[in-house]
Amino acid sequence: NAASRFFVKGTSVNGCVSKDSVQVFVRSKPVITYGGTKNVCKGNSTQLYASGAVSYKWSPATGLDNAKTSNPRAMPDTTTNYAIVGFDDVGCHSDTGYVKVVVNSLPQVEAGPDKKINVGTSTEIVATISPDVKEVKWSPTDAIFRYSTTSSITVKPQQNTEYTVEVKNNSGCAAKDRVTVFVMCDGTNVFIPNLFSPNGDGNNDIFYVRGNGLYKIKSLVIFDRWGQVVFKNNSFNSNDPKAGWDGTLKGTKLNTDVFVYTIEVLCSNNSVLNFSGNIALVR
Repeated sequence: NAASRFFVKGTSVNGCVSKDSVQVFVRSKPVITYGGTKNVCKGNSTQLYASGAVSYKWSPATGLDNAKTSNPRAMPDTTTNYAIVGFDDVGCHSDTGYVKVVVNSLPQVEAGPDKKINVGTSTEIVATISPDVKEVKWSPTDAIFRYSTTSSITVKPQQNTEYTVEVKNNSGCAAKDRVTVFVMCDGTNVFIPNLFSPNGDGNNDIFYVRGNGLYKIKSLVIFDRWGQVVFKNNSFNSNDPKAGWDGTLKGTKLNTDVFVYTIEVLCSNNSVLNFSGNIALVR
């Protein structure tokens, strides 16, 4: 800003003299600087800025948190070209600029409904994605059994697991969705025979617990009809004939009869199942 002082002198008819002065300030036009085009994903905000003036006015005000500041945050719903006007301190002059905020659309993704599976089994999760999706990421990865395609996976979790699928498009915009696989252990994954024939023919000679998704057999106890324990084993793996009963008591083969068992099973999802029933020994 430039300033000049002007002097005035006045003389009366009687020769009296008086002097005064006035200072004139000349305001320069402000020159503002501002940012260039901004790209933002729909639903996100971006910071705008301008400098070089004393006060500012942005228009339209739609999507701005403050239209009268030098650095508002913008979150428009659609692509918007904002005008920024910068003023000097007394409003004599102004300068105008333009900042375009390009709003990029979000990709679409749906992970599908939650699922229930029996422990020890697998299921496929198929996500529905929009055509603009260029990148698909699943998590957690440690419970993924197989990638069928980029948008579908086969999983075999041991515990209830929430899977997240995140997608991105060429604009770098991201979206995500979640699906939960509930792992059940309801006894349908356990097989306990009701008859065995320990005659040494290699077929059904041992009474043992079989199944999928079983972590441990906590206990297997077999009683005769009078309540005497004829066999007992604790903390062993399922599907193991060596851990089962061979139809003997203290090395002596027992005759054909019906016996009673109690079994406590620990599933891989940490749930505990209790079974009891009859097993027929046939020679």
